[in-house]
Amino acid sequence: MELIESARFYRALSLPFRKWRGCAALMALALAACGTVPLTPPPEDPPIFQRIDARVGVVYASAARTPVLVNPIMRIEVGKASVARFEQVFASMFTQPVELPDWPPWRESSTGLDGVIVLEQTDAELLLTDTANRDHDFVRIAYRVCLYEPGGIEIRCWTASAQQRHQRRFTESLKDCVIQEIEITMREAIARFMMEAENDSALKDWSARISRQRTSP
Repeated sequence: MELIESARFYRALSLPFRKWRGCAALMALALAACGTVPLTPPPEDPPIFQRIDARVGVVYASAARTPVLVNPIMRIEVGKASVARFEQVFASMFTQPVELPDWPPWRESSTGLDGVIVLEQTDAELLLTDTANRDHDFVRIAYRVCLYEPGGIEIRCWTASAQQRHQRRFTESLKDCVIQEIEITMREAIARFMMEAENDSALKDWSARISRQRTSP
């Protein structure tokens, strides 16, 4: 239930008519010149999650950190924004998250950990409206997250994605619409990952094993 509440939390924040977020986004966009456009930072309060009592290494692979969406009027660092959100997600999942470098290989520095979770990939796709044909803007965000034993044996990998389509009116700001749709899609994909992880038998078995190890004499 806690994870479902967390997913609802992320979805609620992504609703386009949340006034305080809408005002913040519009102010940021009004100040942004053509070039890199920042996405809204993640909420200050972390998502609700029934934490697993485990010391887990956290790795953000280059393929997850670096993706950027580029079009003629703006540059959006989707990978960087995704990492900021997953930092909160992993902090809500485990009692002791420990960030590890992507290089040298984390398997060389995972001693003393109960596991290692890796944001392995961020995929982002943006197709803008052809206003002449009244097509829809299209945004797709996908993540691959894997949990490993400290030695590198895979426990489970999850692939979660979400997409949005929006038919932009001629009077709507391109930046406003695109940023909003990317943020909605990002939060939806993260919420799907969290729900999948919550119901995953491999994660539950690993958590139970860690708990037994901690309580055994």
